[in-house]
Amino acid sequence: MGAVILYILSFWIVHVLVTNSQLTPGLKKGLEAGYSFIALFIFFCFRDISVLNDTPAYFEWFDNLSHSSHHISKGVWNINPLDRFEPGFQIYANFIMHFITRNSYGIIFISGLIVTIANILFISKFTIRICLVIFLMLCAGVLEVEYSAIRQSIAISILYYAYFQLLKNKSLIFILCGIIATTLHSSAIIFFLLLILQKVNLKRKYILFAFCGGIIIAFFIDKVFEILGLTDLAYYEQGMSRESVAWAAILNTIISMTILWFCYYINRKYSMKLNCPILWWITILNVIFNMTSITFTIMNRFSLYFYPFIFILCIQLIDRIPHNKDRIKYINLLVIAFLLRLIVVLEYRNEWNVLYPYSFYDF
Repeated sequence: MGAVILYILSFWIVHVLVTNSQLTPGLKKGLEAGYSFIALFIFFCFRDISVLNDTPAYFEWFDNLSHSSHHISKGVWNINPLDRFEPGFQIYANFIMHFITRNSYGIIFISGLIVTIANILFISKFTIRICLVIFLMLCAGVLEVEYSAIRQSIAISILYYAYFQLLKNKSLIFILCGIIATTLHSSAIIFFLLLILQKVNLKRKYILFAFCGGIIIAFFIDKVFEILGLTDLAYYEQGMSRESVAWAAILNTIISMTILWFCYYINRKYSMKLNCPILWWITILNVIFNMTSITFTIMNRFSLYFYPFIFILCIQLIDRIPHNKDRIKYINLLVIAFLLRLIVVLEYRNEWNVLYPYSFYDF
């Protein structure tokens, strides 16, 4: 566990060293991106598959298919409608076993590589502080879940690309990305909320309405599943059978609400006008889905799509602060807040009945 803590802190240390150097912004960005890629790739792509919760299931499933001559003979587009995984993910796995490798570890390795590249490219579009954002995402447990939930993490990688298409008003490409992502993991249907929110002005009454809707859903989520006819899902049964307090969900809600307030405070104090309301809406959605996961844990699947964006909003606002001394102050506050979150997780992780019982802290 101590080695993992040092590993997480290394991103913060590299960021501080690079930031305080006399290098050009482009070189600073390149160094932070390079370290992030090497450190994430080695740590998460060359790992014991039993450490992260979902990865053994993917390994076993891929192993069975890749060693089945009957399955291989049917080609890349072969889909088993009775399989527990979505059709798009089955095709994705078929491509790997047909054109890259039939080694069962291949799906873990290649998926980890995609997640690593996608996150670094996405972050680099907004800021040169790549190591800082990675550090915050590790402290928040976001990357831990991404490297575990492979289907969803590939869908998130598609969302990163789709987000920029949405900003360019390329709705058809965005919709196509959403459809593809949904074939990888059904929770990606939440993508299409962004199409609606893109047209909604960022006004207090609409924000209040969104939060009220989230609270109502949080208390009546079981009724929503009944109306949609989804009561036979394993996720529904898991949520309904839960008896302990969702401390992890409560902590994530507090953290995400604090960051939202933090962004609002900086925006008001320095009279900024960040001309990207959809980024604010994504941050609000993250709070709402974290809030609903308190009563129905599986809802954190939806918050994961939006979690990386809250760090982007926060860092973008901090980078716009005119005085360097103030920027350092707010960055330090962020670092302290997420280190505290990390300490709380490490201290009480064995007492939490969380969705992902295996943790990379147990390396």
